[in-house]
This record gives sequence, C-alpha cells and structure tokens, in this order.
Amino acid sequence: MRKSLLLSGMLVCYYLPASAQIKAITGSGIDSNAVRPSVVRLPEVVVTALGIKREKRLLTYAQQEVKGASLTDAGQGNIENALAGKVAGVQVTNSSGMPGSSVRITIRGIHSLVGESQPLFVIDGIPMDNSEAGNPDNALFAGGTVNRAGDIDPNIIESITVLKGAAAAALYGASAARGALVITTKNGVGLVTKNGVGPGSAGGPVLHFSSSYSFENPILPRFQDKFAQGLDSVYIDGNRGALTPYSWGPLIDTLTVGGIPVKKRDNVKDFFTTGHTTDNNVTVSGFSDRGQYVASYSYRKTDGTEPSTYYSRHSFFVKYAATLLQGLTLTTQFTYVHSDNHRLPEGEGMENPLWTVYTAPISWNPLPDVRPDGTQQVYWAAHNNPYWLVNNAGLDDKTDRILPVVNFSYHPLSWLTVTERLGADMYANTTGFHENKGIVSGYPDGRIWSRTNEFQQFNNDLIVEARKEMGPQLFVDVLAGNNILSRYSNTNFIQGTGLSIPSFYNIGNAGNISSTYADYQQRKVGFYAQGILEYRKMITLNLTGRYDGSSVLSRDRQFYPYGSASAGFVFTRALGMTGSSLLNFGKFRLSYSVVGNDNVQPYSLSNPYTHYSVGNISFPVNGLNGYQLTTTYGFPLKNEALKEFEAGLETLFFQNRISLDLTYFNRKSTDLLTPGTPFAPGTGFSSASLNAGDMDNKGIEAVLGFTPIRTRKFTWDLTVNYSRIRNKVTRLAPGVNAIPLAGFVHPGIFAFAGQAYGVIYGNAFLRDSATGKLLLSDKGYPQIARDNSVIGNVTPDWTGGLTSTITWKSFRISIVLDHRDGGKVLNLDNHYLFNYGTAEGTAARGTTRVFDGIIQSTGRQNRTPVALTQNYYQKIFPLADESSVEDGSYLKLRQASVGYNITSSLLKGRGVKELMLTVTATNFILHKKYSGSDPEVSLAGSGNGQGISSFNVPSNHSIIVGLKAEL
Repeated sequence: MRKSLLLSGMLVCYYLPASAQIKAITGSGIDSNAVRPSVVRLPEVVVTALGIKREKRLLTYAQQEVKGASLTDAGQGNIENALAGKVAGVQVTNSSGMPGSSVRITIRGIHSLVGESQPLFVIDGIPMDNSEAGNPDNALFAGGTVNRAGDIDPNIIESITVLKGAAAAALYGASAARGALVITTKNGVGLVTKNGVGPGSAGGPVLHFSSSYSFENPILPRFQDKFAQGLDSVYIDGNRGALTPYSWGPLIDTLTVGGIPVKKRDNVKDFFTTGHTTDNNVTVSGFSDRGQYVASYSYRKTDGTEPSTYYSRHSFFVKYAATLLQGLTLTTQFTYVHSDNHRLPEGEGMENPLWTVYTAPISWNPLPDVRPDGTQQVYWAAHNNPYWLVNNAGLDDKTDRILPVVNFSYHPLSWLTVTERLGADMYANTTGFHENKGIVSGYPDGRIWSRTNEFQQFNNDLIVEARKEMGPQLFVDVLAGNNILSRYSNTNFIQGTGLSIPSFYNIGNAGNISSTYADYQQRKVGFYAQGILEYRKMITLNLTGRYDGSSVLSRDRQFYPYGSASAGFVFTRALGMTGSSLLNFGKFRLSYSVVGNDNVQPYSLSNPYTHYSVGNISFPVNGLNGYQLTTTYGFPLKNEALKEFEAGLETLFFQNRISLDLTYFNRKSTDLLTPGTPFAPGTGFSSASLNAGDMDNKGIEAVLGFTPIRTRKFTWDLTVNYSRIRNKVTRLAPGVNAIPLAGFVHPGIFAFAGQAYGVIYGNAFLRDSATGKLLLSDKGYPQIARDNSVIGNVTPDWTGGLTSTITWKSFRISIVLDHRDGGKVLNLDNHYLFNYGTAEGTAARGTTRVFDGIIQSTGRQNRTPVALTQNYYQKIFPLADESSVEDGSYLKLRQASVGYNITSSLLKGRGVKELMLTVTATNFILHKKYSGSDPEVSLAGSGNGQGISSFNVPSNHSIIVGLKAEL
C-alpha cells in the first residue's frame, strides 16, 4: 500500500512496510536529483499486558503478534484454530471434525497437573472465560462440547498479541501464569485510515462487507474392503436377521446368496455427507475529530459432515469512543453472541453412530434403519443402527453471551494517564441430550437430561501511568494499579430416565427424575506496579510486582506476592551499527519472574455432601433420597509458584529484509494444586486436594522472517517458526506414583513422577530387557507382558510452521504449513476394529509373517513364519495396548489462499472502493503415519488428557470461496 506525507518541505513516499524514498520539494516542484532511497524502520507498537500499547523496542520478553486479517483468511470459526502453525511455542489441538468442537491451546507446554494449562484470553483489557462446560456423560463416552473461545468473531479482531513468558504476563496475575492471548478489537479510525484518510477530519461512514461459502469433506480412515460378515471364513447374513459383530467371513467378491452376488458397500463413505459453511459479515465504521465508532454483525453457519449436525453463531459488536472533555476520553463497547450447536455423541458410548459405521461389515445394508415391527434394523444386538441414532439421539447446546466494556482515560498532564476500566463477561449456556426408547445403551427405555450453566465475571482495573522523557537520554514509564475480579457461576442439572411415550423429550415424560444444583462464587483482589527505565534507547530495565489475594485458598495463605525483573540491551546502538547495511538492529533480552497461581476450583477446601448414585441408578429411589459425604478431602491449600528464566536475541539484517528472534526459557512450577489426588482409603477418603506436585518446562523458540523479493509490484514474505519444549513431572505427593488424566486404568493418559506430562500407560508386548526384541512363544507369536508400563508420550519432540505470502500487482497468494514431529496418539479405534475385522490391517489375514524376535524358551532368533489368522487379530495383537499407540507426527497444509483485488479503476463510478475475491483450501495436504483420520485429535476436548482417539468425528478438508467489499 502506498502512502504520502508532506512533512516540513519533504515528501515521504513509502510502501508499507517501511520502504521509503525521501525527496526534496523546491519551488518548481520535486527535485528528482535529491532523491535518497532508503529504508526507514518505523516504530512498531504492540499491545502488552493490561491492553497497554508500547513500542516494541521497550519489550524485554518474548511476544508474537498475529494480525486479524490472517485470522479471517484462515476461514476458521474458532480463532484458536486460526493460530495453528503461526506462533512459536504455541500448540493448537482441534478435538474433532464435529461442528462446534472444542480447541485446546497451550503456550510453552503444560503448566498444571490437573488444573487449567490454557492461556488467559483478554479482549481490550478485560479477561474472558474460555472454559469448556464438558459433557455430563464424560468425554470418554460421549465426546466434548464447544469451548468459549468459539464465541469470538474473527471479523472484529485487529490483532492478537501472544504473551508467552511469565514476565510478559506478570501484571495480569495468577490467570496469566500460563501465558496470555491479548486481543485488540477494531476501531473506526483503523478501518478508515487504510484508505489513506487520517485523523483530524471526518471519515466515513464506510461499509465493509464480506461473505464466504465453503465445502467440507471428511478425511476418512481406511478400512478393509475384501471380507464379509462372518466367523472363520463362514458367511453370516446380517441382512436376513442373523447377528454377529464380526467381519471374519469369506471374500465378498465371490460371495452369493441364492445365486445372487452379495453387494459390497462402503458404509463409512455413505454415512458422511459434504459439509457446508456460510460466513457473512457487515461492518460500518467512521470517525470525526471528537470520536470514532464501529458496528459489526456476523452470521456463521456450519452444517457438519455427520448427518443433522450443525453449529451457528450470531455475533453483534459495537464500539464507540468519544472525547468528553479536554483530556478525558470515554470508550464503550458491547458484544452479544448467540450460538446454537447440534451434535451427535462421540467416544466409547453406544450412542455414538460411528461405533457402528466403523465396525459394520461391508456386506450389511443399514437401510432402512427400522424393521416393519418398529424396532431397529441391526446386525449385532449390542450396536445401534447409525441412521436410527441420527433420528433418535443427539445433544443440543445453546449459549447467549454479552461482553460489555466501559473505559475512561484521563490525561490531566501530557505525561500522566489515569484509566478506569470496567468490564464483564456473562453468559447462559443450556445443554440438552435425548435418546429414544429402544436404544442399545444403559438406558434402553430412553433418557433425557438438561443442564444450565450461568456464568458472570466482573473485572475492574484502576491504572495510573506516568510516561516522561527525563532529558534527551532517559525515558521513564511508571505504572500502578488495582484489580478486582469477581466470578459467579451456577449449574442446574436434571435427568429423567424411562420415557413413557417414545420420541416425546419432555422431563415430565420420564419415569425416574433426579437433579443436582451447584453454586460457585470466587473473588480475587490484586495490587500491581511496573517501572520501565530506558537509557539512550539502548538499555531498558523493566520491573513488575503484584500482590494478590484469592478466596479459593486457605485463609492464612490467601495473599501472596510475586514479580519479575527483565532487561534489554540494543547492542547495535552501542556499537554504532544503526546505519549498517548488514545488521540493522540487534537486542539481547534477559528476564526472571516469579508468578503465583490459584489454579483450583472454589470450595476445594471443604468436604460437602454430594448426590448419591450407584452405576446408572441415581437417588431418589422408591421415594427415598440419598446423599453421601464427598470422597475427596480438602486440605489447606496455598498458591502454586511458577519461576521462569528467559533469554532472547532479536536481530534485523539487510535493511530489515531478514529478522531472527531466538528465545530460551526454563520454567519451574512448584506446589501444583491437585484436587482428586489418590489417597489412602483407610482414612475414609479415596482422594484429597493437595499442593502435590512440581513440574519443569524448558525449551527454545525461533522465529525467522525473510523477504526474498521486494519490488514495487512484487513482494514475497516468508516466516518460519520452530519450538522445542521438554517437560518433566519432577514430584508428586508422597505415596502417589501417578495421576490419571484421561482414558481407562489401562490404557490411559497419566502424569507420572519422573516422566514427561501426558504419558500413555498400558500393557505392552513382552520384550527382552537387554535387546528390546520381542519375546515370542514357541509357535513364533508375540506375547503380552503381565505388568503395565509407560508405552508412549503424547508430547511432540518439536513443532514448526511456515507462512509464505506473495503479493504481485492485484494478486495475493499465501500458504500456511504446520508440522508436528513426534508425540504419540492412543488410537482406541484400532483396538476394536482389529477385533471386529474391519481395520485395514486385517486385510492381510491368511498371509504369513516372521516376527523379529527371540523365542523365549530357547533364546534363539526367530525364523518361523506364522499365519496371520483371526485368532491373532482378535486375541493377540489388539490385546496389547501398545498396538493402539501410533506416531502423531504430521505435516499439514493448513491453508492455501489466492486472492485478487479488483483495481479501483475498474470500480470507479460504481460506489465500490475495494473488492477482493479469494479462494482458500484447508488441510488438502496431510502427510502422516497415523492410520486414523488425523493425528491432531483429542477425545477429551480442551481438557488435560490429550492424545486419545475413540470414534471421533474425522477432520475435514475444505474449499472456501470468499468476497470482500468496501463501499
């Protein structure tokens, strides 16, 4: 974009970013002989903690900024997905391909054993809740729900600043101990000035319009398509009422019934459909010398690849800023979101249609789904017909949310600012589930439940900041503030079982009704201060301190202090290299920080009574109610402590054509809060809330920026990021060897002392301790070890991403690559599919194999070929949990986009200032070793037990066609 400014007899013409030519103006015009081409590095301004804007040179810690335009270009409904592959040290995991599925994001690894490890979300200085309500039926058996970051409309975002380290987020307090995503929304001036209009005159109203339509198709796992339903190569005809879950029948290509060939079906492909997403936004903005405004409305609707599933979101945003008096500015904004999500169950429960879709024999026709007598048509008595489930089971989730913000900023002196900021986050979430009579599950007579979550959070900050040049060489910035955060929430759950009338999903239609109610209140008070001292724009010292009090901790330990010290040294300025054509800028950073954290739910100190239940039976029973004392004992709790050392290097080379940012960090988390820690049953409690663990995270981050080509008409920008994080759980409570995070007793995801967080624990094939080779039976088959052990780790060895953007005349081409190297996935699909005979690997039945191992009884190398029989695939291979552990590495083409900006000359006189057409493809390249749909999967949703797949809805690849216009 080209801009021109007239400054003191000089015309500065520049192409953003920062390529400038300076020309002298004489009485007869511009002196062409006085042209001095140069590159001017304009001061970069970023949004830091508390929403305060600072020049980047003053920062003494690692951060990375993502512009809002790249979020909308990604075409993702959840902004967390749009960050994937773009920020070093940030790992994003999408739980499934279900519309409205949750997303988990972590910065610099895991920070808590069982508490929250995701970063704090902040919108225009106000903290925002990003929790996932979860599924009352347990994520393992029913899948996840949407997390609240899915409510954020990418269309209103100007930028996201990722504060990675503890020093960067220390002012935010305990919630930002795990990092922060600082979101800045658009304003009227920002939207208008991109067309060359600047403050000081009236601008607007300007109308911005964008619309896109996309097609999504699932990335399906592969299955064997050779063998029909049956056992021991004998056909069992499920189409004529015979029941068996297995596909160990004969080859289907030569199979006939009554002389008629049996038709081969692809039940997986037939079940899924093409998904569709529409995304429309209208924004109006403008400004004058007294104020500015922006108003935005967006509607996004996704119809999923599973039949009947969808997610829709209405988003309304308005922001107005006005100068009330000399030096006094008022900014108000209001966000309203309504979302509606219909989903089918996922996971291990029989209510999940994928149980049958993935295990169904290729010879079985599931349609029609109902027999003449009204019962389901099934091929196995313990499985539901998937099409029957689509019409007779499902979960509905609705949310209404508002986020109001009022901000007063007063400048009594040119160097002094007083800010009063009040904001809230309030929503009501209603989730309901139904399953009809006749379902194959623990409730054959049907069931309905409804849950309502109400959440209110109020945040108030009073900030006083003084910024002043103390002479030509010294700059001082001092800030002090007070924060009060109050949080209120309640949950009302009611369940009814035994429906009297089929398909009538009203709680009054249930024969047995039970309900629970929970109410939570929490308050935090903090006092904080920051001092920044800069000498000769070369040496910067930054000190922060905070004193917090939290209601969730023990009375004698509710208040705790912490802080940080960091420094930056611009060595190129000290060495007189500012004008160097080789190294334009260089800075060292050092920081050390200590941050407290109250990462535990309210009332973890108490021992309340809870509603009693046994299996599927919940009280009241026969008119009698029942409660029991909690099985978790609440010990006195103090705050967690996080200590982090960080060192970094920032450089710019060759007139800002190459940039390199390197960071090393070492983070130690101690006294980690662990409610539900296993406890000696002899005490009368099976678990306890303790400060029960320590954890280390250390790693390196690198961000390389490179502009290989930059001319007037052609620009090519490349950004590469890399991160490598090593985690270790260094301590658990005395007598506690491991803490379960997700899954089963085995296999499952656990935190073990002395191991990396998130190891996979289960049984393995028997191996020789010296060589690691398989110990085989006398017949030459693998054997299962008796004892369980660690059989994998879900944490990747390293992650990286590449973003490439080419601008040529009116064309813009961009790609985003995302790579994860290492890390395992517990693929429970295969555990079942090999047993049933539908896994792709079972197509090798009847062949022979020589296992590389040692015959246990003789100690000799095995050379005996053995047959891969039904017995091997059912009773040997899948019974070892190790066989379900797969490599989670991947290389993804997250995004490939081509845009064309129709020139203003073609639009002249048509009332359109700008018009851009885009075509974007997502996930069309997925290189993996994983046998399932996508190794980026998590049945636990955004929870801590990552790395499990069990009949999740597969990920999608999509084509998005978009149009953007400015009127």
